[in-house]
Amino acid sequence: MRLMFLPLLLATSALVAQSVVVPNANATTLGTGQLNTILRNSANPRTYQYGINASELTGVPVGSVITGVSLRFMVFASNSPTWPPTDITWTTYDISIGPATPTASWVPDPAANFASPPQVVRTGPMTLDAGALQNLGVPATPNPWSEFYFNFQTPYLYLGGDLAMLFSHPGSTSTALAQYPETVISNAAVHGVGRSQSVYPAGVASVGTTYYVMRVHYGYGFGCPGSAGTPMLVQNGNTTGGAGGNISLQIANAPAASIGVFALGFTQVLVPIGNGCDLLVSPDILIPAFVNANGRATLNIPIAPASVGSFFAQGAVLDGGAPGGLSVSNAVSPAAN
Repeated sequence: MRLMFLPLLLATSALVAQSVVVPNANATTLGTGQLNTILRNSANPRTYQYGINASELTGVPVGSVITGVSLRFMVFASNSPTWPPTDITWTTYDISIGPATPTASWVPDPAANFASPPQVVRTGPMTLDAGALQNLGVPATPNPWSEFYFNFQTPYLYLGGDLAMLFSHPGSTSTALAQYPETVISNAAVHGVGRSQSVYPAGVASVGTTYYVMRVHYGYGFGCPGSAGTPMLVQNGNTTGGAGGNISLQIANAPAASIGVFALGFTQVLVPIGNGCDLLVSPDILIPAFVNANGRATLNIPIAPASVGSFFAQGAVLDGGAPGGLSVSNAVSPAAN
């Protein structure tokens, strides 16, 4: 769908990124290694703790909500051009986030590396869409970012400081060896530390040196739950340098094969609409969303070259199992610059 209204919707305002790459130095620079811990296959339980120094998160405004994370495939001969060939499911996949102790002082026990009890942002079954990761195989050139966001079920309110994320799963249902996202070496003095362990649930990690190149996505506000959980709206990122391109929005945690809507507007608002739900965006334009079998719906918005400005977006899902028959997501503020 080509959105011909977009030049009218873009409004001059402060521009924010909606995602940051950690390490910041690898935003457009290829990493140095690869690790498949976070995606391991059947009979391979794994836990991975990821510590991010606050200096890497200065692009995330304090008071924002972190809504998901995404990865890049490493340019690596063992990686397929696209992967996985079919959907892959984990019977449970747990992610917790919380304030971190300084990463230079991290110890083998993951619980001790949180400065306060972490928040569980997802648990239960998770499905990775077929073809979610691409390997273009261009030497020294990073691959495209995946638009699979690890299905956060609850946004995490970021209040500043070092951050720890704990990923833990019992291995997916796939018997084929998981392929490899991009990594660098841990560096507590610069970006942070990663630790991996071959257990589920989390146990005590050996010393780790491998650190994922990861995109951290954020927005603002909180949604309200439906029968499949609280819908989560994640944006892939903004267009930059006047080059134009696509801004992609994705609603997750919706009932499979349901109907929803993307609300795009000129103004950020806060209007209670009942049953604990808030309208966070002026609904100037409403675009139908058709949810797939994995509970996700995507809207790709083409941005013309030299476009400058931003707007606001929120998702909503019609859900007979939700109070009032409707559940809504957090919001984001896409921008072209």
